[in-house]
Amino acid sequence: MTTHDSIRHWIADQMQLDIGSAELAELATLDAVTAAAEAGYVRMLLRLREYQPLAG
Repeated sequence: MTTHDSIRHWIADQMQLDIGSAELAELATLDAVTAAAEAGYVRMLLRLREYQPLAG
C-alpha cells in the first residue's frame, strides 16, 4: 500500500465512509481532503532539518 493509499483510507475511516459503496460526490470530497492532507504532509517533511530529499 502506498502512502497515498494509507492516507486516503485513514481519511475515509475518519469520515466513516465506505469507499466501495460511496457515491461520486463523496469520493470527490475524499479525494480533495486527501490531496490537502498529502500537501500538508509534504510541507511538514520539507521543514524537517533531518529530511534529505532524494532529488535536488
